[in-house]
Amino acid sequence: VQEAKNYSAYKQWNYENITGIAGDSNYHSSTYITSSNPAKKVVIYMEPGDTASLEATDVVSIKINGETDANKIVKIDAGDLPFTLTGLTVTSLAISNSDPNSGEALSVLSYH
Repeated sequence: VQEAKNYSAYKQWNYENITGIAGDSNYHSSTYITSSNPAKKVVIYMEPGDTASLEATDVVSIKINGETDANKIVKIDAGDLPFTLTGLTVTSLAISNSDPNSGEALSVLSYH
C-alpha cells in the first residue's frame, strides 16, 4: 500500500522540446525517459510560442515502451493536447506527427 502511495511522489522532473517533428514524420525519442530513468507521469503539449501550431488534421503518434504485440502505438488528435500519461511506468517514449510542417514542435514534461 505504501508503495502505491509513493508512486505519485516524484523526486525529479525533466522538460524537453521534440523539435524533430517539424518537417519529418519519423519517430523522435525523449532523451530523458529511459529504462534506467523511467517516468511516472508524462505530459505532451504544444510548445508555447510555437512559430507554427499543429493543425486540427494532424495526428500525433506515440510509442510507449517500444512497439510490440502488447504495446501498440497511441494516436491522438492535435486538438487533444495537452495529453497526460499516468498510471504506468514509461521506460521509453517516441513521438511523430502525421503531417509535419516547418516550425511545429511538441514539448514533453516528464516526472520521475
